[in-house]
Amino acid sequence: MQIALSPEMSAFIAARVTGYSTETPERMQWLSPFVANFAALPLYVGWTETIGIRPSGEMVRWSTEGDYQGVKAVNDSKWVLSALVAGAERHSELLALLPRRPPGALDCECRSHPLFVSGKLLCGMCGGVGWLLADSLPRRGAAKD
Repeated sequence: MQIALSPEMSAFIAARVTGYSTETPERMQWLSPFVANFAALPLYVGWTETIGIRPSGEMVRWSTEGDYQGVKAVNDSKWVLSALVAGAERHSELLALLPRRPPGALDCECRSHPLFVSGKLLCGMCGGVGWLLADSLPRRGAAKD
């Protein structure tokens, strides 16, 4: 998936990729070889994969456990949103990439759970933004796929 970036945001991401090994906290230094190899800023660090963004706006993922070589595209919009939310916690400049809450959006149920509110877990329903579009909710009595 490709995120539309302004030239300023692209430059910001490129600078964070270039400076990653010297700018990142020590607990995240282990990702430095991946950042150098894949030219992507880590946003979401999972158990076995990391999702990052390149200065071009391309969202990519890579295995941190050697399950596969190289990068793969991130095509699931919920994972993209979750990664952007997680990345914005470390780089507030990335907040500009998150969608704004539109009128009529409903609070996600995750907002009442402490682990979601704290950011320790990301919600699979809202991707971590805390709201849902009313038309994206399942209707009562509707058949599930």
